[in-house]
This record gives sequence, structure tokens and C-alpha cells, in this order.
Amino acid sequence: MAVLPILEVPHPVLSKVARSVQDNEFGESLNKILNDMTETMYIAPGVGLAAPQIGDSRRILVIDPGNNDDESERMLFHIVNPIIVEHSEDKISYEESCLSIPEYSLTMERFRRVKVKYKDGNGTEYEQWFEDFPAIVVQHEIDHLEGITLLEHSSRFVKNRYLKKQLKRRRKS
Repeated sequence: MAVLPILEVPHPVLSKVARSVQDNEFGESLNKILNDMTETMYIAPGVGLAAPQIGDSRRILVIDPGNNDDESERMLFHIVNPIIVEHSEDKISYEESCLSIPEYSLTMERFRRVKVKYKDGNGTEYEQWFEDFPAIVVQHEIDHLEGITLLEHSSRFVKNRYLKKQLKRRRKS
């Protein structure tokens, strides 16, 4: 496995809609990418990572909403071509952050429960409910596949201020 570089805004791939993984792409090479993404997510550390964040414009994500030092509590999912097929009417608010947007957080309102249809790296289909924090994580990562980051949920003023601050920080490094 390999730790991959995580792209930061305003990298253009982060604002593109990711393409579906085709049937002939499932198997060993896709599983390698999923495993590399998993290692990258754990090292970052994070609870989710979408393929566009590593420069791959395909509908691939990994999540572990139970990610902590205790491996027995991990809840790792390799998710390919996810589609939210059903959701609750009630919502939940949570202060989210993102590996591609350092030093930024935003309180978001998300569906409390989502039913996601997806495949794993071998092409096996699943349909699963995610609830509370896992639902927040999977919705956040699916946003990435649609080219949407937390900054797109912010006001134009906040987004521009953040981008200027990051540009200034990068010039100093």
C-alpha cells in the first residue's frame, strides 16, 4: 500500500463531477487504489476520502466513521459508484471539516439516515443504510464525487476569504 498526496482547494479536479467506474475496471487494480486510499485516509488522519481528493476523477470513496486508534471499532467501507436511493426526512447538524480544505470547518445539515447503493472493488453490489455520523460522512464524500466541497456550501465572501488566505500561506512555504 502507498500513502497518496491529498489535493487541496482550489485544485480543478476537486470541482469536477467524477465519472462512474466501468465494469472492466473492477478487480485487482481498483482494489489497490481503494487500499492506498484507505492507508492515506488513516495516515491523514480522516474518516473519509474520495478519489478526486487524490486526483482520480472516478466515483470511488473510502470511509471509516469509526476511525480511531482502537482497530476493533473501525467501520471501513470501500464504496464504488454510490447512489443515495433513499433518505430520512429528518436532518442532523454537524461541524464538518475536510482533508482538502485545511484549517476550515462548517456546520452542515445532512439527512440523518441515507440508504446507499454501491459496489465494492470487486463489483459486488450492496445496499445499506447509514445513520447519524456515518450518514454525515458518506454524504460529505459523495459531495466530493459531485465536485462539491464544503466551500461550495459557504457564502461567496467566506469562500474567497479562505482561498486568499490559503494562497498567501502557500506563497510563504
